[in-house]
Amino acid sequence: MHESLPLLYSFIILRNTNRVLNADMTDVPFHPMTRYEQLIFDPKGFLVIPSVLSETEIQTVRNHMDNYKRDPNSLPEPHRAPIAGPAEFLIDHPRIMGILQTLIDPDHERILLESVFTSARSIDDSEPWRPHVGGTNVLPSFSYRHHNGRIYSAMTRVVWELNEVVKGKGGTCLVPGSHKANTASAHAGDWRQEADDPDSGFWGTYDCPPGSPVVFSEAVRHTGAAWTHPDDSRGAILIADNHVTVRHHEPKPCMNSTVIGGLSESRQGFFRDVWVLGNKR
Repeated sequence: MHESLPLLYSFIILRNTNRVLNADMTDVPFHPMTRYEQLIFDPKGFLVIPSVLSETEIQTVRNHMDNYKRDPNSLPEPHRAPIAGPAEFLIDHPRIMGILQTLIDPDHERILLESVFTSARSIDDSEPWRPHVGGTNVLPSFSYRHHNGRIYSAMTRVVWELNEVVKGKGGTCLVPGSHKANTASAHAGDWRQEADDPDSGFWGTYDCPPGSPVVFSEAVRHTGAAWTHPDDSRGAILIADNHVTVRHHEPKPCMNSTVIGGLSESRQGFFRDVWVLGNKR
């Protein structure tokens, strides 16, 4: 582990358990997804969890993001990524890991982190309205199922909102339930253009305080939107998690071997190859 990491953010996953240790060796359990959260997530396809990060954690990630965007060369080479250095604790945050173990696989060693990028914009920036995905999908890298009382959400997006999001003023927009849509599917090519109009009545969004993760199935139809909140800019980190047997995205250049090698050993496992038997060997 890089010696400059603050102790507070240095969680270490205990192998083959549902717990982590932070750097002062305090035992921190994963926070399991509750039945009520599953009741919300299954029909809607997304879930907002307010105020997960502390003020100190929020400021730590913001500072890292500012340095990363403004002058990445000022950072140690292993820290030149949105979820590296002092922000790497977001990779396996106990609140999120418990949810991913419900949605992807109970064994955290079978969860893959396949993509990460940032969203930073203000009222002076334009955000193209680009709805994508939506509709029942049998492709394994996107599929969503509920079988024998258990959810399976192949690629699940975790959006860490670092600033306040006011409803209708720039947060991610989603079509609730579109991950289960059978009569209109983007994959079948019969999703109606009228449904993608922002004022069609199909679209929903959210509000949340800083430090809130938004978790949604990538199968939900979703898009970015213009940021119109005048009192703050948008600052978000978007992570895509998937099952270790499938991959949709090409890995982002920022998550290269130098950055991954600078992570704690347990976190390096989230970037393993898509080959289960090979990983075991």
